[in-house]
Amino acid sequence: MWTASFLLLLVALTGAALYEWAGKSLQVHLPLILAFGGAFLMGLIFNHLVPETYALSAHAGWFVLLGFLFQGFLEFLSKGIEHGHVHLHGIKEDGAKMPWGIIISLCLHALIESMPLTESSGHEGHHHGHVHASGVEQLDQALFFGLILHKFPVALVLMGMLNAFGMSKARRWAVMLVFGLMPFSGMMIYEALVHSGAGWAQHVPLVAGGVLIGILLHISTTILFETGDGHRFNRNKLLVTIAGLAVAMLTTGF
Repeated sequence: MWTASFLLLLVALTGAALYEWAGKSLQVHLPLILAFGGAFLMGLIFNHLVPETYALSAHAGWFVLLGFLFQGFLEFLSKGIEHGHVHLHGIKEDGAKMPWGIIISLCLHALIESMPLTESSGHEGHHHGHVHASGVEQLDQALFFGLILHKFPVALVLMGMLNAFGMSKARRWAVMLVFGLMPFSGMMIYEALVHSGAGWAQHVPLVAGGVLIGILLHISTTILFETGDGHRFNRNKLLVTIAGLAVAMLTTGF
C-alpha cells in the first residue's frame, strides 16, 4: 500500500510538473492520452472488475448503478475534470472565484476509486491480478495501472485550472499534494472498514467494487464517446483506443 500510494502521488505531481514546464504543448495530445486511458479502463472493467465483483454477489448491479449516479453528481460539481478537461470559461462566469467545489469533488473521486486497490490477504475470491505486498496486503496491479493512466491527465488539467484562476504557485502545489495523497487515504479507509469487525464489514468489497465499476464506467464511456472538444472518433483515436483495449487484455489476462 505504501509503495502504491507513493507512486500514485508521484504520478499526480509529475502531471502537475509537466503542466508547469510544457502545459500548452502537452495539452495538444491530451485527447489521445485520454482515449488510451479510457479504453484501458473499459477493458479493465469488463475483463477484471465485473467478473470479480459479480462473483461476490448477483446483486452487485445495484452498487454499480449507485456508483454511476454518484459519478454524475461529482461531475455536476467538477465540470468534467475527471475526463481530463474542463471548460474554464463556463466556470468563470460565476465571478472568477476559485471553484473549491471542483477541487473537493475531484479529491473525493480520487479517494473512492482507490479504495478497492488493496485488499487484506485474508479475503477470498479476489486473487486475479493481485500480488502480495509485505505479506499482509494485496495490490490489484491492473486497477493500479488504470488509475495511473487516469490520474496523469487529470492532474495535468487540474494544475492548469488552478493556474488559470490565479492561484499562487505555492498554493497550487499544496492542492496537488492533497490531491495526490487521496489514494492513500482511500486505501487506509478501506482497510479500516474491512477490519472493523462489524457485521457489515464483509460487504465492503462488494460495495466498493460495485461503486468503482459504476464510476469508471461513467468516466470511460464519456471519454470514448464524447464528441465535443476534439473528442471526435477519428483514425488516431480509433488506433489508440484499440491499443488501450489490447493493453488491458494483456494486463488482466485473457
